[in-house]
Amino acid sequence: MFKFNPNASYMMPAHFGPRPMHPKSSGWYRDVTVMAISYLTDREKLAAMLPEPFEVGDEALITVAYACNKQVDWLAGHGYNLIGVHASVVYQGEKERIPGTYTLVMWENLADPILTGRELQGIPKLFATIPEHSIDDGVWRTHAGHFGHEIVNLSISDLRSPSAEEIAAYQVAQKGHDNPMGWRLLPAIGGFGITTSEPTIFPSEAHYTDAQVGRGALKWNELTWEQNPTQFHIVNALAGLPVLEIRPALVTKGSVNLLVPSRWPKALELPEILRLKMQTNETIREINLVCFVGAGTMGCFNSLVAALAGYNAILYDASETSLAAAPEKQRNIAGFLVQSGFCTPQALGSAFGRIRVCSDLREAIADADLISESVFERLELKRELHQELDRLCKPSAILTTNTSALRVSDIESVVERGGKFAALHSHLGAPLIDIVGGPRTSAETIETLRRYVLSIKGHPLILKRESPGYVLNAMLGSVLSTALALVVDGVSSPQSVDRAWMQSRSAPMGPFGMLDLFGLDVVRDSYQHDSGIPDPRNLRPKLATYLTSLVDKGAIGMKVGKGFYHYPDPEYGKQKFLEEGGKELDPLKALFTATLIFSGVRLALDDVAEPALIDEAWCVGTRLAHGPFEILKVIGTQQSTALLENHRELFDAATFPAVVAYLQKLPPR
Repeated sequence: MFKFNPNASYMMPAHFGPRPMHPKSSGWYRDVTVMAISYLTDREKLAAMLPEPFEVGDEALITVAYACNKQVDWLAGHGYNLIGVHASVVYQGEKERIPGTYTLVMWENLADPILTGRELQGIPKLFATIPEHSIDDGVWRTHAGHFGHEIVNLSISDLRSPSAEEIAAYQVAQKGHDNPMGWRLLPAIGGFGITTSEPTIFPSEAHYTDAQVGRGALKWNELTWEQNPTQFHIVNALAGLPVLEIRPALVTKGSVNLLVPSRWPKALELPEILRLKMQTNETIREINLVCFVGAGTMGCFNSLVAALAGYNAILYDASETSLAAAPEKQRNIAGFLVQSGFCTPQALGSAFGRIRVCSDLREAIADADLISESVFERLELKRELHQELDRLCKPSAILTTNTSALRVSDIESVVERGGKFAALHSHLGAPLIDIVGGPRTSAETIETLRRYVLSIKGHPLILKRESPGYVLNAMLGSVLSTALALVVDGVSSPQSVDRAWMQSRSAPMGPFGMLDLFGLDVVRDSYQHDSGIPDPRNLRPKLATYLTSLVDKGAIGMKVGKGFYHYPDPEYGKQKFLEEGGKELDPLKALFTATLIFSGVRLALDDVAEPALIDEAWCVGTRLAHGPFEILKVIGTQQSTALLENHRELFDAATFPAVVAYLQKLPPR
């Protein structure tokens, strides 16, 4: 039987043994030709791409560098081509400040260096077709492409030998900055969660035999999902960085050593606060026991996630019937968590051992450090319950509500401990967790909840102010209401709506698939109560009536195997589903794009969150590539404004002028 040697150097598939180390293998690239084009870009847009604790350097400088690598020792003399995109940065560590470059992405045309660079050094490498450069009438050219579509084109012309002054200026600029850095991230099995996440540095040593200066030009080509399904979002993000000033371009020849004995690749030390952000399965000192009030789906889900992180959990419900059904609910949830890669089957055994159920409220919350309420969305019920919780729980306990629509301030006024009360709202099946303080909530409480969310592998989203539906639900609610209205009014079918959404957003399911996932009864209940979200066409009563007609027939959704689709093999999961529709779906796609943009901009105007956080909430919560503001960047101000004007009657009339004014202030694409 094969046994791993913990001190050996392996790469997958590891069971064939450690990586072979040939005597002639080294880090030397004996013949390297480089084309490098640098340009200044927008500082804030570049900063948004850099993970903490990297910061933009003295200049917001991007360098796109092509390298033709020949006579590579570790490849037995074979070679390959690459195009890397590097940003000028400073790494602000706890004990060190390192100026250098951060590799945003590196395309290569050979699998071997891609795999070693990604696994061993944290260089974000991707595959692309990169032909060797050509020289025509003194103009050097190259490009990268994938699936037959070009990603970027580079050219350098008017080459000449650099002056002594230029060489001196270059040497000064490079002194102390030759520190290429990146980030090594290994996702958990299934892609849900993180196994390893750390900044890295991978120094090299270059020896030049020739250098020339010229005039550089480059062009990024924006791509669609159909053209490049795995990389289009990366290409479009880079294309969205404006070229403000192109610096003199370089063509160099020489050799490079990637393994410098005195400067070996290594992981950089993260500041303590960032290490805390990334910790997983480590409980925080303020919380040991968490009580989940309400043994419905959310209570069962949240208590299991907390127990998996190492917390002791109590699941309370006044109904013995609900408590009796809880173990089966949690077993179903456990299957989803394992399948998605959130946890291992082995971890579930100890997690279930940390959960107990209780039907006595006083007993359930007596020793709880954190209380999470998930009862029906009825304001008076929640107010009465929190008044009782406030009276019975210990003074240091934090009270939270998992309400999806009600305002924190409408509930918290009945409790004495206003400083220790907040909304802690989770999204079923997604790591996004909203944290919203009330009028009296202390900064300390918000920080404790933030660290708690991180400790359970959640993604905390702290809102600047309370808002109906938070961020994700406010946007998603608008999309779902629009979809339902189209069907109720006889304009379209659930299948056409879902096809339009799935095609335009590259999504695994459409609005009606999502409704089945959430539960038609749950969505119906939300429509029967005032959410505070504008409803200009007074759709909510009509949509609630429509959903009630389905719920009364037992079509509740995925959890019972029947809703708008039949499960476990829904129609939208079959390949031919997306192949139908054609251009007749274009109006639906435009409508949903307008709906998403309008709802996102409205949240920014209401100062609920910054645009970047609004996009973050959407992408984390839905696992889709682009939020409303990223979509705005792609389609441009003019087209976005036209989309909204074409559907003006669907949107809140009082807010519409402000949304359009916001769009018109944005820079043109």
